[in-house]
Amino acid sequence: MTLGRRLASVLATAMIGLLCFPVSGLAQTVRAYLSQNEVGLNQQFVLNVEVAGTQQLDGDPTVPDLSAFAAYLGSGTSTSMQMASGRTSVVLTIQYQFQATAEGQFDIGPITVRAAGQTLTTDPLRIRVTSAPTGRGGSGADGVDPDDLFIIATPSKEAVYVNEPVTVEYRIFTRVNVDGYNLTEQPSTAGFWAEELPDPVGGVEQVVRNGVQYASSVIRRVALFPTSAGRKTLDPLTIEAQVRVQRRSRGFFDDPFFGRSRDRPVVIASDPVELDVSALPTGEPPSFTGLVGQFEVATSFDRTDLNTNDALTFRLEVTGTGNIRTVVAPELGFPTDFEVYPPDVTEQVEPFGDGVRGRKVFEYVVVPRAPGDVALPPVELAYFNSDTDAYAVATSAPITLRIAGDAIDAPAGAGGRRRTGIAAQQDIRFIRIAMPTFRPIGASLFRSVGFWVVMLAPLLAVAGAVAMQRHQDRLRGDVAYARGRRASRLAKQRLAKAESLRSPDTHREFHAEVGRALQGFLGDKLNLAEAGLVRDQMRSHLIARGVSDDVVGAYLACLEDSDRQRFAPTEPDPVAMQEMLARAGQAMTDLDQALS
Repeated sequence: MTLGRRLASVLATAMIGLLCFPVSGLAQTVRAYLSQNEVGLNQQFVLNVEVAGTQQLDGDPTVPDLSAFAAYLGSGTSTSMQMASGRTSVVLTIQYQFQATAEGQFDIGPITVRAAGQTLTTDPLRIRVTSAPTGRGGSGADGVDPDDLFIIATPSKEAVYVNEPVTVEYRIFTRVNVDGYNLTEQPSTAGFWAEELPDPVGGVEQVVRNGVQYASSVIRRVALFPTSAGRKTLDPLTIEAQVRVQRRSRGFFDDPFFGRSRDRPVVIASDPVELDVSALPTGEPPSFTGLVGQFEVATSFDRTDLNTNDALTFRLEVTGTGNIRTVVAPELGFPTDFEVYPPDVTEQVEPFGDGVRGRKVFEYVVVPRAPGDVALPPVELAYFNSDTDAYAVATSAPITLRIAGDAIDAPAGAGGRRRTGIAAQQDIRFIRIAMPTFRPIGASLFRSVGFWVVMLAPLLAVAGAVAMQRHQDRLRGDVAYARGRRASRLAKQRLAKAESLRSPDTHREFHAEVGRALQGFLGDKLNLAEAGLVRDQMRSHLIARGVSDDVVGAYLACLEDSDRQRFAPTEPDPVAMQEMLARAGQAMTDLDQALS
């Protein structure tokens, strides 16, 4: 017998045996366990809740508050089958990812689970957080070791001046198969002006770190400009990676042919980044506005020979390395008989070395009102050069204009006055050239819109009544149609309830209600059971219905954020809660349009 036929025979026998075993459908046991009972400070651990005998729950488990010693990162759900005493049972496992934030020994209270009409409670757990060196994170469970998958955050400098750019590069290192990842928590940029930079072209590369070869890739680059002096700490960057791990069945299926792989979510985080920010030295020039870097200034006119009352364009261009977006228009030395209009501003920023470089252009329209040769003084721009630790002034070249013609009486108050765009538009009144609307005289009654409205109104009323009756019949007979029609109404009711809970005292109930609204809306739209509907199932169902990855990603990200905020240790933020309501409503609107 060939190997293929032998494998097919074994598979057929296994499937027949599996079908012959009774499957337990009642939730009988529940237990909670930790990925490790001792964890280092800033390392990650997983709180697992395992329910045997069911594929879905009647509601979310009630998890005690761990914010005193851990930060919530995310959660995931998986199912498996176990055979014991001739019976096959389904095991549902919910994994909560945390990061230890305080040292000591802590108790985790019982977790309450409602499943199959029963209320089950786990035993309490105890975890110890030690002062071990900060690890790279990772649960270490299911074959994924922390040294096999981690993120390194590397700043271009560790000591900078205020407003001096520092580039932070986040690079992932892996020795396991990663199918993809999602950013679950980006570092807060409070105290910095942040400029996101594109990732360098090159993709995945093979690198050797500490004598070990890894596949590595840059996942984020950002240029930060500190806005104040002092010791700054940049929080970790957290991602959820989909890792493909090998899993083998036990007992009868413990055979090399039955080894199979599956995707498992693993949450990893970078170490915090410490920066020393120094204040700028004293002795700055009078025109200094806080720029740090190296800059140049250039000025030009579209022409230098003109007549009075002619409009010309004055171009002021600032280029250099530094925070180009904060460059303000320098003072211009135009004579009082020049009329100067507000500028059009354009800017361009791109990565350069350890920071960014760019160009900012101011284009003015100016009108001279008097003849003569006019020498415009240079334009100056003061900045601090961090390479030389000294202040400098960039200066443009002087320009001479030759203006012919007679003097023009400038409008009242025109001397050097900067006029608004509205005032400029009122100088010229345009002729109306649109074609007017004509109405026929003595038109026939049958060509009247009102006549046909009166004639067709009874027919439209009858058609509407028939359509309404069919709609009611379908609501009573088609469950999927009825759930889809009621989805929006129920979602609005749930969001309204969440709005009533939007206060610091009930912020956890608020985020729980937003999560129920998002999950319930999706369940109604897809005619699926809400409880136990895992993220991977949501994504696969939506992709199969033709929903784009952007819409799916935004919807699931909103759902993940509402789930995460229920356990977040930070103080409640009413503004963030209002933004969460708006995001949830927009996510449901986009999904409804995509499914339609």
